[in-house]
Amino acid sequence: MKVTLYETGTNRSARVRWTALECGIAYEAIGGRDLIGSDRLRAVHPLAKLPAAVIDGQPLFESAAICTYLADQAPDAGLVTRPGSWARAQHDQWVAFTLTEMEAWLWNTGVNSYVLPPEERITAGFEQNDMMFRRSAAVLNDVLADNDYLIEGRFTVTDIIVGWTVNWGRRTGNLEGMPHLSAYLDRLFTRPHCQLNPD
Repeated sequence: MKVTLYETGTNRSARVRWTALECGIAYEAIGGRDLIGSDRLRAVHPLAKLPAAVIDGQPLFESAAICTYLADQAPDAGLVTRPGSWARAQHDQWVAFTLTEMEAWLWNTGVNSYVLPPEERITAGFEQNDMMFRRSAAVLNDVLADNDYLIEGRFTVTDIIVGWTVNWGRRTGNLEGMPHLSAYLDRLFTRPHCQLNPD
């Protein structure tokens, strides 16, 4: 499998790098923030955003999709169960929950803090964004009270995808009073290939 990854820094690209490392999949990295919005990247991702990948000549974007596909291609790594299994349905559940019920709120604040030009930013919803993130994070905190990881009690690609968002919530000060999520991140930080930013 030939993989070219367009990526940079600690953004969602970190999910894909971490997955590839856990799977033992070699890839060519094309990095740099100057890629964002470029025609070169638009040929892979219609919005010219990072990360994106070309796998065996085919473009694939959205970090969760790339991570899940890579995990599927490396079954010996044991990072994801087969499609159609109950554990795979749980993977899909927690990934969808994380992206829609948690990450979307952080991203709205991010877009209106440093992505859009100042004259286009709408900051009135920041407090609500934090509230909505914490409401959903509390669900995960409860689940992780009795589980070290989200799927089958073991580390999987689900934790790479979810953990990245939980860590973003930590970095924005939104995990106060959620000790099980903090402990979860501590477990993820100890993995040799972890790409999360602990600062």
